[in-house]
Amino acid sequence: MSIIQRNFDILRTRLISLKGMLERAETELFRDDPEKKGILALRVAPDMQPFPYQISTACRQAELLIAKLNDAPLREFSSEGATFQALKTHVDETIARIEAQSADEAFAAADTTLEIPNFPTLTLTGEEYIDDWLMPNFYFHIVTAYGLLRAQGLGLGKSDFLTHLRPRIAAAMANT
Repeated sequence: MSIIQRNFDILRTRLISLKGMLERAETELFRDDPEKKGILALRVAPDMQPFPYQISTACRQAELLIAKLNDAPLREFSSEGATFQALKTHVDETIARIEAQSADEAFAAADTTLEIPNFPTLTLTGEEYIDDWLMPNFYFHIVTAYGLLRAQGLGLGKSDFLTHLRPRIAAAMANT
């Protein structure tokens, strides 16, 4: 499998796992809070961004790759004031956009820029950009969302984080 397609598959399957976590949170946490405002206010520490930011920024990583591949403007989503339902919809829409995206493998070897506010602009290959910036950020925000939900008592475990392995596990079990 090609580098770009492999990373799209990773982004897609991990966002599907995130979607499952959100669905469980919706049914199991803050039952007396239909709008899930308690979830929306969660943060690891006072100086860290709240839960909606974690979800939108995980999705943003996929959107950044799509924008770079298409030399197009970034599809923006404001997590500020976002409802729980809007976050779930955003994850669904991001998964759909990944599934519709073709994998331009030339990007992996080509130079791209990384602009980090208050730092010099870096030039990286597409592969370096994905490996050294995009994927670490993606996982950081998914793990932060997972941790916030888990800290609220949601019975998540490693299997909820690794749902992409379920088909392989089922196949291995069928062969034993």
